[in-house]
Amino acid sequence: MLYKNIKIGTAEYKMCSAASVNVCYQNIFNEDFLAKLDMDNPGTAIQPFMRMAFVMAKVGELGRKQANTMTREDYEDWLDEFSFADMMNAMEDIQAFYLESSAGAVDSKKN
Repeated sequence: MLYKNIKIGTAEYKMCSAASVNVCYQNIFNEDFLAKLDMDNPGTAIQPFMRMAFVMAKVGELGRKQANTMTREDYEDWLDEFSFADMMNAMEDIQAFYLESSAGAVDSKKN
């Protein structure tokens, strides 16, 4: 598991990236995160990445088992902690952390 502190608005969140985060995302939102991504058109991935930011923050804060108990309502409550502009300002860091850690996992499997 990889961890990184990412600031959204005035709060800093300990984000976690690992293969299990994708499973946690699917358990909470009943959809496959990777299937929602269109890497040729990254602008369409804002909503899935906002949800993934929530999952990464909750796994980082609570651990995977506890984060799996989160609901869509918990996600909406979390979004109330900051503005949409705050999220958009942090989105580049969130996406980069997720994609870098995913690429590292793929690279390490190739060796």
